[in-house]
Amino acid sequence: MYGVSFIMAWIAAHAFAIVVGHGPFPLLHWLHHGFVRGFGIAAMILAINYHSANKPVPLLLIDGGYHLVQFCLYGLILGLWH
Repeated sequence: MYGVSFIMAWIAAHAFAIVVGHGPFPLLHWLHHGFVRGFGIAAMILAINYHSANKPVPLLLIDGGYHLVQFCLYGLILGLWH
């Protein structure tokens, strides 16, 4: 389970790096894109699905928050790396 999760997270991080681009962008650029991808895309996709499935809002906050933090960490790591 952890191996598959790691591979999927690596693919997501790689896709994030491709979409954001390469270059000596300031750290705030990377964090901004991490927030936009985590909240604006991942969490909102979950919100649509959870609303359709009538799942409770606290569960959405937990799962959506996980992806928000995940993509912000991708931005932080890539921003510090470049």
